[in-house]
Amino acid sequence: MSREAFCRLTAGDVSVLLSMLEHYSEEPSALTVLLRRKLAQAGIFFREDIQADVVTLDSRVLYSLDGQSRGPRLLVRSAPMDLPPFALSVHSIEGLALLGLAEGEAIEVDPGDGAVQVLTVEKVLFQPEAAERTAGAKSEADMPDDAPNVVSFRRQRPLVFHVDPDNDPGPTAA
Repeated sequence: MSREAFCRLTAGDVSVLLSMLEHYSEEPSALTVLLRRKLAQAGIFFREDIQADVVTLDSRVLYSLDGQSRGPRLLVRSAPMDLPPFALSVHSIEGLALLGLAEGEAIEVDPGDGAVQVLTVEKVLFQPEAAERTAGAKSEADMPDDAPNVVSFRRQRPLVFHVDPDNDPGPTAA
């Protein structure tokens, strides 16, 4: 049996979604339906392997809702109460729907009132995993090939094994 992945998640994203499922499992809603669907049909990647154009947690994204542009928004794992206007919670239908989608991909969601909405990822402006890879590549590239080796001139204490000839452990050592 094969299943097609309709979104890509990092292992960390999956961990957050699993804890959300545990929290919301007793409340059947449009959010839990989408949450179960994401977990069942997602491709799971290591942080180092996720593509840079995929929406992950803590990504900054431009998207559209039914053709109307939204954003930029920062996708956060916090609950949606009292968030600043630039933040979008993964605990909301919009935030959860965007998680795991790549630029240009769209998803239809039912927010619970029977009306279907279409969310489309227009641009991933920042992705923490891609930024981490870029920072790591820069630090290696900044180091010249002929960099000197660092040698420690600290005096090392020699390892001394003191053997006492009068120290006979007796028959209990056998």
